Amino acid sequence: MPRLTPQEIDAYLAGPHVAHFASIREDGSPHVSPVWYQWEDGKVTVVSGDAAVKTRNVRRNPRVAISVATDEWPYQYVILEGDATVRNDNLKDAVRRIFSRYEGEERGEQDAADLAEGDQKLVAIEIDVNRVMSWKGIDQ
Repeated sequence: MPRLTPQEIDAYLAGPHVAHFASIREDGSPHVSPVWYQWEDGKVTVVSGDAAVKTRNVRRNPRVAISVATDEWPYQYVILEGDATVRNDNLKDAVRRIFSRYEGEERGEQDAADLAEGDQKLVAIEIDVNRVMSWKGIDQ
């Protein structure tokens, strides 16, 4: 099975893909939610509501996984597993960087500012990645 090189993984994860964040519920069952993310220096950051299921799950059990896969040929995916921490520091910067990456600089800045001033309490979930799995399709 062909795997992506570390350079290909970094390049792929730099794109604005929707990822799937998997955490473990209190009863041991999985919880999966689509997220926007930032990949940098072997860490993944996502923004979540403070009371969201994934945030509560991480506080109880830090083991998580992120899956990022293409939905058209050539297919490829990266799965990142690690331990997550809920953080409040540098939250505004995390929101701005993630939103600007997906929405463009101007709209991302504005949406991040709107969220920072809103009444929804946000947190950053930072994942220290300790396992990376990947696969890529081969052109025929």
